Amino acid sequence: MENSFDFIPEGVMDIHSDEYAAKEKIIDRIKKSFKGYGYHQVSTPAFEYYDTFTALGGLSKEKMFKLIDQKGRILVLRPDMTIPIARMAAGKSGYQKYSYVSSIFRMNDKQNGMKREFIQAGVEFLGNDKEDADGEIIAIAIEILLKNEISDFQIDMGHVGFCKALLNECEISKGQQTQIQYLIEQKNLAELKDYIKACKIKNTTAKAILEIPSLYGSADKVIERASSLIQNDEMKKAIENLEKVYTILKDYGYDKYITIDLGVINPMHYYTGIVFKGYIHDYGKTILSGGRYDQLIKADGRGLPAVGFGLNVDKLMEVLEMYNLNDKPCYTDFLVLYKEENRKSAFRMASDLRDKGFIVETDGCKESLKEQIFHAAARNIKEIIEIKGNMLKVISLKNNHVYGGAIDEFMKRIEMGQLFGSIH
Repeated sequence: MENSFDFIPEGVMDIHSDEYAAKEKIIDRIKKSFKGYGYHQVSTPAFEYYDTFTALGGLSKEKMFKLIDQKGRILVLRPDMTIPIARMAAGKSGYQKYSYVSSIFRMNDKQNGMKREFIQAGVEFLGNDKEDADGEIIAIAIEILLKNEISDFQIDMGHVGFCKALLNECEISKGQQTQIQYLIEQKNLAELKDYIKACKIKNTTAKAILEIPSLYGSADKVIERASSLIQNDEMKKAIENLEKVYTILKDYGYDKYITIDLGVINPMHYYTGIVFKGYIHDYGKTILSGGRYDQLIKADGRGLPAVGFGLNVDKLMEVLEMYNLNDKPCYTDFLVLYKEENRKSAFRMASDLRDKGFIVETDGCKESLKEQIFHAAARNIKEIIEIKGNMLKVISLKNNHVYGGAIDEFMKRIEMGQLFGSIH
């Protein structure tokens, strides 16, 4: 019988200490950015009702992990955070600014390199319908990438209202509209042309639809081209809204990261306005996405304005590893070695060092010092302290220096931030 410890389910993985510590460091940076803009962290259950997502979201039913509770109701492992936060916000008024860092579960195909469990970090700004809120959300996404030392990236920004308003000019079904939107986002011009022809869409509208996949590039050029295709007031409003948000991002100083793409159409059906996706150079996957969803939450029969984004932390980890920006964050400052007669003073010294913020391990001197040095280097231990009565010897594994002196003097110098002089 094969050892069951050799296997884990598809699409999930173990996280070892260095990687875990690196991820915690990244998450800490992200949380600081969220907090700096006034977003308060929340958490939602890992289980939700299946109907909550099928009624409100655009996620494929096949993408969700389903379970059955004791009453026969269908549950799902959380496949998205926007909808649960919308549920939390329902019935509340005024501005609501939430942040989260949570596990997301989706039945992704392992062949496309997507995990079935991944960490997503994001923010949701509810109750604000101004372009300033859209700009703030995108600015936070950009700031997070910059604070993680990534500068070679772009944010593709579009507006779902432009394409939807154009398709409303056509006498076609919702299903046909969805297929056209899919082909636009895939930039599949050949199939798009054939499908539009099969739908018998009038010539002027058909030409405008075929232009959308190529409405990509610098803001000024795309907005000018898109303006020439306007066929109704809703399309005009969408372009004006897009231009205002872009202007706000210019004021943040982030316009160089923005590309306008009116072919960006998020698969989540709840988006109503600005949508955006983030890409990093030489990395072929979307690392973050978001947008405005003003009709997802209903209050007093009206939609509650909202905008947000989510960033895949696991993908960000992959990028940082690709750029060699991840160090080995797991380390120990001191390994204190002792013999039985010095154990009490070694423990006391280790405790004092920990109180001062150092990471300290202790071990009895059973192995040779040479073996201890070998194992310590492998575990990223910076210095070994060997206790000998009231004296000690410090072996630095960073620079191969050896220092020595009295324990009391060593602790005083630690207190003062000084180093021992080398005894060599």
